[in-house]
Amino acid sequence: MEAGREAQARPKAVVLTEAATGNTRHPMPLLSLKVPTETALRLERIAARRRISKSAVIREALEDKLRKVADEPTLHEAMKASLGVLDSGLADLGHNPKHLAKFGRK
Repeated sequence: MEAGREAQARPKAVVLTEAATGNTRHPMPLLSLKVPTETALRLERIAARRRISKSAVIREALEDKLRKVADEPTLHEAMKASLGVLDSGLADLGHNPKHLAKFGRK
């Protein structure tokens, strides 16, 4: 009967907390996504080979991609040095209807 009391005395909140956070150390928002079957199989193989969860593999891949994209310049940043380099001699070229009347027509 002593063993039964010890089992009942354990705090159940710890187990619920771990389950509620997906067995991670810190709570994270839950995302759901659909992937092609082949991608899911590749994910499973990589996770098994590395002995980590599929979620961990996805988090690493997502972080790598987001880091790379954040470092890429925008189109405006890439072309900034070239903006305004050409001079048509007309101050109102971009907004005067007279200059735009035949724009885009042959």
